[in-house]
Amino acid sequence: MHRSWQPKTSGRRETRMRETGPIPSDSIPSPLGKPTSARRASPPPSLGVGHQTSDELSDSFETDEPPRLLTERYEILQWIETGGMGIIYKAFDRLLNREVAVKVLRRDRATKDYVDDFANEARIMSFLSHPGVAPIYETGVCANGQPYHVMKLVGGITLQTMLQDQRIEKAELLQIFTDVCQTMAFAHSRGVIHLDLKPANVMVGEFGEVNVMDWGLAQHFHRGVLDPSSSESQPHVNGAPSLSAELEASELITRQAHINGTPEYMSPEQARGGTLDSRADVFSLGGILCEILSGHAPYEGDSLQQVYRCAVRGKTFLSLERLLNCGFDDAIVRLAINCLQVDINKRPVDAMVLSQVMTAHQASTLRSVRSDMNRFFELSPDMFCIADHNGFFVRINDNFSRVLGHSNEALLSNPFLSFVHEDDRERTIAQVSALREGRPVVRFRNRYITANGDYIAIEWTAKSIEGEHLIYAVARDVSAQVT
Repeated sequence: MHRSWQPKTSGRRETRMRETGPIPSDSIPSPLGKPTSARRASPPPSLGVGHQTSDELSDSFETDEPPRLLTERYEILQWIETGGMGIIYKAFDRLLNREVAVKVLRRDRATKDYVDDFANEARIMSFLSHPGVAPIYETGVCANGQPYHVMKLVGGITLQTMLQDQRIEKAELLQIFTDVCQTMAFAHSRGVIHLDLKPANVMVGEFGEVNVMDWGLAQHFHRGVLDPSSSESQPHVNGAPSLSAELEASELITRQAHINGTPEYMSPEQARGGTLDSRADVFSLGGILCEILSGHAPYEGDSLQQVYRCAVRGKTFLSLERLLNCGFDDAIVRLAINCLQVDINKRPVDAMVLSQVMTAHQASTLRSVRSDMNRFFELSPDMFCIADHNGFFVRINDNFSRVLGHSNEALLSNPFLSFVHEDDRERTIAQVSALREGRPVVRFRNRYITANGDYIAIEWTAKSIEGEHLIYAVARDVSAQVT
């Protein structure tokens, strides 16, 4: 198969900043300023403060030409996207005959701090050997000295895109969130925090696989070590730190320039530049859960600066009110509310707690659904069955034995066509073929033999579920209607 470099096109020339809107370049100082906390400033992430728009990026570097790697192993195929720290390309691994992703540090980020952070991202992703984290295959430098790393190419759609699709059920979104919690539980158990968890950084693959993306801000942490500026040392008024009322607009802008992350999902202590631990991620996870349940992120505003002010002040009361009125399961609503507590000590200690609660909830929901289905299956006066495409019943309710007189064992162990009148078998086979092709069957009638040798008329309504290779059918005895 021929492969060649595909330059950027106008359709792909878009950065993730467009998800929150561009920031006026004169409203926020350079993110390279001196940090206000003990933690060294990290590069701005995608959607983070100080992130450039696509027009500004076009002046910073070119994506029309691929980077030149000092190896013949990887062939750069096309530009995928530009983030706060690096540019991601789709590439082909000639040695192992596979497509990969190559992330190259942006040229306008070529400072020691950013180079260190870029290397730190690769080390952390390599350190976290987990199905929910894309593995790093190799690191190196381009011909011009820019560092790069090669990683698994993760396809699919983001959770953010899925949240905008009203056709997707809450149950599916909650299962994805459960997978994210399990990935972060593993990361926290290894002493790593992500610090930019949001729906845009959750990728869901074609087969339901879930990956937590963009570890550019990730750091190692020590449990229980908090900066004095964290929430529990601040006086509170109506549940929110009184610090917020004392911050002037100019001071907020200065703080904003030194903080990295996504304000819509950012914990108050992260917004203020304090020392962080796993509970900062817990807040962000609560923000994702809040959006799944209520349709809104924890903080909202007309501008990024306004959203950042809300994050600094811990203004979550509107989100908590929405959660209380969302009408969802109390246990999950309580979990979201606990995660979004401004007081860090009132939150779950790490993602393992969330993972356990979500896993238990999902299992309980599944048991409840199965129980309800079993009751319906057995209590209905109709004949319910599930059949496979090979012509056997997989499951039947007791009404089959009651109406036909055959034992369940006999009905399940013999092809169902063996019970059909020989004059009706050709028509029955045609209906099964239609079901295999995905076409439903409505009010089809054939004759089934009873245990005493008589035939009765059965009316069927059935549907085949794509991908399951199973036929779900309901039937009833209509002999009284046949003259």
